[in-house]
Amino acid sequence: MTAPVRRRRGGVSAIRLVAEPEAVKTGADSVEATMSPSASEMPALTPVVKAGQPAAAPQDVVAQVEKPMRPPEEDRAKEQTSLQLRRALKRRAQTAVLRTGGYENGYRSFAALVEGALERELERLQNEFNAGQPFPENEGGFRIGRPMGS
Repeated sequence: MTAPVRRRRGGVSAIRLVAEPEAVKTGADSVEATMSPSASEMPALTPVVKAGQPAAAPQDVVAQVEKPMRPPEEDRAKEQTSLQLRRALKRRAQTAVLRTGGYENGYRSFAALVEGALERELERLQNEFNAGQPFPENEGGFRIGRPMGS
């Protein structure tokens, strides 16, 4: 026995299902492809030499440029954490993410907001209680459950 053939009423449609791409004008057609100046147009960088110091060789100047500190791979790894928040606080935070996600200093995710707030609070605690130095790393376990005295 074979399955019945299904047919819809009015099997002929006036809609064509063939893609017809259009040319899109972005305004960039009249602008040069590269907006940055070429190397020949850029001014040469000259190191600042203090009085009484010999001028540094070009490779020494490059070595003196501060590079942003990047945390070790272990510190950049993400770890899932569960915690309970007051419902109203969580909703306020989610609303803030939705309202500010498109702005330069806004947060694009709830996790990014929580991480940024935690970083700022840890910085404040270090300044207030540990003379601005990072707290020593906790080598033991972290107590979970109800707080002591509750």
